[in-house]
Amino acid sequence: MQLRSEGIGNKVLLIVMLCAALGLFLYLRPSLFAPEPSPRLMDRIPEGNVIGRFYLLDVARETSSMLYKQKVPFREYMTYDFILSQGKSYGLDLQKPGYFFSNGPDEWGSFVSVTDSSKINAGLLRLSQFVDVSDTMVFDQKIQKVKALGVYLYYDKDFLFVYHGNQIKKRLGKALFAKNGEIESNWRRFENIQTFHDEKLVVFAKSEELESYGIDYGLFAHDMDSLQFKLKSYVHTKVDLKIKLKEPGMAFAPTENLDKMLNLHLDISQFKKDKNHPLYKWIASVGKRISFPTDAFFEAWNGDLSYREGGVQYVNEEIVEMGFDEDFNQVEIRKTKQVPVAGFGVLMSVNENSKAFINSLFAKGIINKQGNKYRFLFSPPLKLNILEDYVSAYTSDTPQKTEKGSSCSGIMNYKGTRVEFKIDSLLRREVWGSLHFPVDRLLRKQKLLR
Repeated sequence: MQLRSEGIGNKVLLIVMLCAALGLFLYLRPSLFAPEPSPRLMDRIPEGNVIGRFYLLDVARETSSMLYKQKVPFREYMTYDFILSQGKSYGLDLQKPGYFFSNGPDEWGSFVSVTDSSKINAGLLRLSQFVDVSDTMVFDQKIQKVKALGVYLYYDKDFLFVYHGNQIKKRLGKALFAKNGEIESNWRRFENIQTFHDEKLVVFAKSEELESYGIDYGLFAHDMDSLQFKLKSYVHTKVDLKIKLKEPGMAFAPTENLDKMLNLHLDISQFKKDKNHPLYKWIASVGKRISFPTDAFFEAWNGDLSYREGGVQYVNEEIVEMGFDEDFNQVEIRKTKQVPVAGFGVLMSVNENSKAFINSLFAKGIINKQGNKYRFLFSPPLKLNILEDYVSAYTSDTPQKTEKGSSCSGIMNYKGTRVEFKIDSLLRREVWGSLHFPVDRLLRKQKLLR
């Protein structure tokens, strides 16, 4: 009787286990046999040293006032409404973000979402009316090539791929055979960063070259009004900066007609102790080209630096001519004439090690005395003013006006365009800054303005 009861119990247990297994199978069956999810657009994009995201319609809206203010020809074709209508006409979903990548000026590409691929061919036919468009095959897929521009175009039901470079097979292969979640490392890093997350145009830069300077990655976003373009920047470093912003220090007072300007007010007390810091090593490598005493400089520098260049000043320069005396013997005749030179001035705060630094510059021939003035390498003759806390050099006969300042900023003239930049904050491994320039110069260079 007992054996019979045990047999019944085992059968009941077996039935329960089979029912549980069947229930688990039925529960998991949809996921076990579900089709593999399609790759996202970002999964298809190749790796790049420079990558980014853009919302074309929003960028068009932000630039509209500038285009009309500057009276850019064809500006009506760059408006939000026109671009939206063209996107719909040719089957492009411009309300979704587009993406781009670049590995230098010789290679770049962009991806845009597609709503109706049947309409794209109409756009290509229209394009062929203006430039030669030919067909070629890659992975048994037809792609179009615009030879005059060196551009390839490929599209399917999900995306349009525009590419310039010599690795079309490799880049298209990544797009065609991508799997969901197989995103490239730079794109994964970019996707997880919240900085500038809501901006309509964001650029992410990460490369081995940047890492050699101790930079992990950089991020850039834009703002624009009718007169100026502003590039907001964020840099994340691989190591602690060991540099901080400091209290106000001495700087040259602002003047007109500046071509170049730099103001720095930094606490470098920890930085100059670490000669293996990537930034320190880079500065030393640059200085080595002219035998500049980098170690002596940092030992003497107290973190304030002000540089000015611009305008024209006249300096007395001695010239030697050959002439004849009253007996017709050839002799040297020394004359002094005024020569126009670019206005120049540099000022830096120093400590008790400044004398050793200045002596080192003389010993290496970087500074040479000429009469009652001095030359720094190939600079014009300069007045040299050495005080207990500051050292300055300038082309004018009298010292330039100074003032207290705390801004870390600069001006440079890039191919005729005045570019201004500023460091807004320095944290342990973060640098926030901005760069801006007038848009009219940019438009003229692109021949969009007369």
